[in-house]
Amino acid sequence: MSVPLLDLSKYNPNDLVASKEFLDDLYKAMTEVGFFYITNHGVPLELQTTAMQVIKTFFESPLEEKLKIELKNSPHFRGYSRLHAETTDYKQDNREQLDLGREYPVLPVEGNPVYAHLRGPNQWPERVPHFKETILELIDAMSGVGLTLLRAMVQTLNSEHLLDIFGDDYGVRMKLLRYPALNNPVNTPLDHGLGVGPHKDTGFLTILLQDPIGGLQVQTQQGQWINAEPIPNTFVVNIGEIFERLTKGAFVATTHRVVNKEVEGYKDRYSIPLFLAPSLETKIPQIDVISSKKEVVSDVKQDQLLQHEIYGVNELYGYLRSHKVTADTWYYFDEHNNEWQRKPIEPV
Repeated sequence: MSVPLLDLSKYNPNDLVASKEFLDDLYKAMTEVGFFYITNHGVPLELQTTAMQVIKTFFESPLEEKLKIELKNSPHFRGYSRLHAETTDYKQDNREQLDLGREYPVLPVEGNPVYAHLRGPNQWPERVPHFKETILELIDAMSGVGLTLLRAMVQTLNSEHLLDIFGDDYGVRMKLLRYPALNNPVNTPLDHGLGVGPHKDTGFLTILLQDPIGGLQVQTQQGQWINAEPIPNTFVVNIGEIFERLTKGAFVATTHRVVNKEVEGYKDRYSIPLFLAPSLETKIPQIDVISSKKEVVSDVKQDQLLQHEIYGVNELYGYLRSHKVTADTWYYFDEHNNEWQRKPIEPV
């Protein structure tokens, strides 16, 4: 089995007859693999190249400069995480990253659901030329591709009303990622050799821009790992846990991981995933989909999935689980009410 390649130029959201081949291929990709490449997506190659250049410049900055925007400064889980700072599948990730999202003003600590504090401002590096404007342009462009694919996905289900859960306040998160080569003598990866361990994405849809190094692997429904090799000027797309919940498990979010590769010259891997999700307050509906149930083998166990009916609860719990230092800085677990809360006093 391989990851299928879909041509977005064959899709016209206003002409389902002309789009039949694309929609059939999309449905097959979602049911059989859960991952696919998308080509002819409309995002300029120059923008993709510039984005890769500016994030490489950022990651090559001195550590003390990157730590000025460290994730633990932000109750919104936005900022820089050094190598091995994030945890996935109970292992420290062999990667460093910068987490970003749609820009929002800071909310008062009191009077809001705890997950609402995921909204807030980003932390931006100050000394990388053209960084902010380039990444904001990329976020906008990739979000446009995601919203187009989202419409196609619900059309395959004959359920276009599901677009209503993606109002103007839909959720967008982006990670800028650097994976050191396995043979990197300075930033030596941990022995498990995983840039990020087996996991499923929390949201509805993920779109990935990756460089030519490779390392992304997808777990088939039979449990085998296959490579999602880089294809120039394509995005890799996968469905997330919320889509799995929405379809009552008819469509299963696909388990994936990244392995650190041994590369001549210690060349690192860079990638930029964008995560598209409903608004934090959205109560995820569930629909009946005519589909043959099948046994899916996954390294991610059922008790690791985030399946609360309110989307924001899932996203918050995902961050709390992965970023313990930031979680302990800004949040606490209220044992009386059996739920997480924001700390009432801003850390000094």
